[in-house]
Amino acid sequence: MVSRVKTAAEEFNEAVGRQMRAEIAASRSSIAAMARGIGIARSALDNYVTGKRAIPVPVVYSVCATLGVDPHVLLARAEERLRADGEPTARITPLRRTPDVTGPREDSREVAFESRVRHDADSDDLYD
Repeated sequence: MVSRVKTAAEEFNEAVGRQMRAEIAASRSSIAAMARGIGIARSALDNYVTGKRAIPVPVVYSVCATLGVDPHVLLARAEERLRADGEPTARITPLRRTPDVTGPREDSREVAFESRVRHDADSDDLYD
């Protein structure tokens, strides 16, 4: 088997695919769910994110629109990922809050502050 050297364009395409896959995972979605959401076959999106096929620009835009990430940001992060050459330094989109996680408005007062127990009788010393 003869292996060939990848072109710069193929390497960048793979980096964009890896970044796209990372952004999809960071949004707590899956390749299958994203493919359904943008109206393409799951196998096609899988081929794009694994670098097996060149990623069409409309697919990049559709995925980015669904994720709420500007396409130029995704491409810049992919370039950063490519330059890192295997180093885990590429950034991904921070996770968005989900409805099942309480927000700051729903925080309740700490139980310790409501306690009438004197500090010298407090049990915190037991956990040092």
